[in-house]
Parts: sequence; C-alpha cells; structure tokens
Amino acid sequence: MKKNLIYIAALVILAVAVFFVVRYFVGRDPLDVDVSDIDLTVEVERFDLELQNVPEGDPYKNIEKLNEKYSEFFEVYNYEIIGIGGVENSSYLTYLQTFLNDYSVTEATKTVGQLYKDMSKTNEELTGGFKHLLYYRPEVKIPRIVSFVAGFNHSVVVTGGFIGIGLDKYLGSDCELYNMLDIPEYSKMEMTREQIAVDVMTAWADDEYPFIPKNENLLEYMIYNGRRLYFLHAMFPHFEESRINKYTEDQLKFCKKFERDMWTAIIENKLLFVTDYFTIRKFVESAPFTAQFGPDSPPRTANWIGLQIVKSYVQNNNITLPELMDETDYQKILNLSEYDPDYN
Repeated sequence: MKKNLIYIAALVILAVAVFFVVRYFVGRDPLDVDVSDIDLTVEVERFDLELQNVPEGDPYKNIEKLNEKYSEFFEVYNYEIIGIGGVENSSYLTYLQTFLNDYSVTEATKTVGQLYKDMSKTNEELTGGFKHLLYYRPEVKIPRIVSFVAGFNHSVVVTGGFIGIGLDKYLGSDCELYNMLDIPEYSKMEMTREQIAVDVMTAWADDEYPFIPKNENLLEYMIYNGRRLYFLHAMFPHFEESRINKYTEDQLKFCKKFERDMWTAIIENKLLFVTDYFTIRKFVESAPFTAQFGPDSPPRTANWIGLQIVKSYVQNNNITLPELMDETDYQKILNLSEYDPDYN
C-alpha cells in the first residue's frame, strides 16, 4: 500500500512538472531572448543643448568643438536638416543665430527643455533595443544617438555612425505647438516620447535593410513593412503590441477581429498585385483610417496583415531573424508562409 502511494505521488509530481514545462515552452515568446550578458549602455548625446550654448563665450570656438565632436552629423545637420550651409561660410554664425531665434524653434526648444530634462527612460529602452540587435547581429557597430531640434522638420535621421532624434517631433499628442501647426490628430498620436525608441530602431532597420521591390505592388509593401514590424517585436519583446504597431488597443482589436475579412477583401478585389501607389498608400501609410475598410478601421492595416504573414513564414519554416531580414523575395515569403487568417 505504501509503495502504491509513493508511486502515485511520484506520478503526480511528474505530471505537474511536465505541465509547467509544457506551459513554459508553449506560451513562451520565441523573441523574448536573454540579453543580460550583453555589455552595452546607450545614452542620447544632447547635441540640441550644446548647440544652444554656441552663442555664449567664444561662438567660433564652440562651433569648432561641435564640429570635432559630431563630425558627419554636424555637417548633415547644417546642410540637410536646417539648411544653413557649412561652418566654412563666413555668414554661418549669423544664419545659425537666425535659426535659433526663430519663434517656432525657440518655442520648440523651450518645450523640449521642459519635457526632456531626464532621458533615462529613453536611454534604457534604446539600450534594450540595441542589446537585442547585438544578440542577433553581434558584428554590428552601434551608432551614436544624438538629439536635436529642427523646427519640426525631422523625426529621425540616419547618417554614417549617427542616428539623430528630433525631440521637437516627440512632444506628446496634447502639445499645444502641434495644434498651432495644424498637425492632424492621427499624426499627433505618434509624436510621443514612447515612440522614440521604436522610431530609432525602425530608422536603423530601414537603412540596413532598404526596400528592394521587384514589382512595387501592394504585396511587396505589406510584406516589407510586416517584416519591419516583426523586427521591432524582436528588438523590443517586452513592449506592448499596440505600441510597436502605433495603434490604440481598440485599433489592434479591430485588426484581430477582422483579419480574415480584410485579407479576403484584398484578395477578392484583386488588390494584392496593384502597382498604383495612390492605391497602395491607402493601405500602408499613416492616415485617420484605412479607406477600404471604413472609418472604424485603423490605418496601415496592410502592414499589420503583412506582419501576420511574416510570423507564419518564420514559424512554419524555422527562419532566424537574420535570415528573415536578408530575404527580399516577398512573393516567396507569402508562398512559404502558408498564411491562413482563420488559424492565426
């Protein structure tokens, strides 16, 4: 009797152990990898603050220091971001002061100064994102991340070994300056501190893995954009799904509820291989909603469907992240994905 009880107890313990092991591996996100051993700290360099100090003391010496410290980025900032020309121009300082004294720039700078006194949370998120990048691509040289103000002209700029963040494009959806500029509501929803890390990593991915279409049809755009979203999930596995997709929770629920209907509509209306970009942009670019699916739908729904196709492709073919990012045959991804929205 005693032996039977011991045997039964052992079976129960084994069953419980198997249950927890199965639940762990079945429910575990394969992108939630351990990066704790990767030695990296990313901190945003405050170029915007240093530029504000140029007129103080010896401005020419200050400009020279900035030029030495930020090299290529400083040149791009001058020529392409604010368009005042290079430091070799005898009127450069005058142009710079005119820019810094512009009303929109001074107001933006003031607001940035109030909101971004502490960037520790952003630094932490960027560090996590780039640690995940090194997990998959250990050979990558991590760029220097710098912040700037450009009068609401640029969000993120990639150049050489730098990624620049236009902090005046991340002042929050309720920013009064955005109301004065008549920025649409759907755009303001994406102009928040929470989107900085996502946008930085998106910019890195777009630079490293540019869009290489064969036919420039809707399919290629949606798979490319879906692949980018998958990459972002890999870089930030602990971010909410809605945050990665730049959706509200209700918008995300719409996509999940009507996934099959949206896919069916694209197929039945023969839109998958359409090459007219006026039509394509309605499905892949930011807007109040996706016109094809009505005013209750979120924007960029084709990108979200593309993400589901990419997920199926990865899962059904045991594809690694580097292999996925190197694949530019978007038709192949669809074919091998065995995508079926009824089972996603």
